[in-house]
Amino acid sequence: MPYTVVPRYFTQETLEYVNTLIEAFEDNLTLYAERLLWWNQKVNLLSRTTDLKTIEKHIVHSLLIATAGTYPKEKVLIDVGSGGGLPGIPLAVCFPEKEFVLIDRISRKCAAMNDMVGTLGLKNVHVETSSFEMFHVEHPSFGWMSKHAVKLDDFFSHARNYPHAKAYFLKGEDYKQELDGIDLDLKVLEYPIDEYLDDPFYSGKRVLMIEQVS
Repeated sequence: MPYTVVPRYFTQETLEYVNTLIEAFEDNLTLYAERLLWWNQKVNLLSRTTDLKTIEKHIVHSLLIATAGTYPKEKVLIDVGSGGGLPGIPLAVCFPEKEFVLIDRISRKCAAMNDMVGTLGLKNVHVETSSFEMFHVEHPSFGWMSKHAVKLDDFFSHARNYPHAKAYFLKGEDYKQELDGIDLDLKVLEYPIDEYLDDPFYSGKRVLMIEQVS
């Protein structure tokens, strides 16, 4: 097994920190949730049955990345397959000092994200229509992130070209199956959300930070 899993755990302080972010940026996070719901009725960004309360849970899910690994040190983050702007837009709202690049291969999803970014007045977000495989990173130092949009084996077949970039993922508990066959030496920090939040929405969900160690 070429990867090592290091268990990590959320604490009461974790949720308090996320709640602090939500309170500090409540107006823009609420506006984003409402705009995402509006767009989801026109473009398939999330499940068609998704309501506002579920979108709020998606936002909390996204913000948990901010508590993982070395996220505080990242200056540029690239959201792979961002779709409706998750996790990138909630994080961009709460961390205006960081730069975010949201990529998706589907142009209508990028159009929706551009509308949401413009509505929110976010100056630290750039949306680009591109596949992950064709996307060229211009930043000398950055981190990846993604919410279920790419399988880990496919991701690292391309990301191996950027060995110093850490990757932050929102995945299910079966993520290890996606790591089978990867010939890179990887260190995986695993944060089980469902051991801390008992809402069924978070059942089996994990925050991962993965880095190449050789």
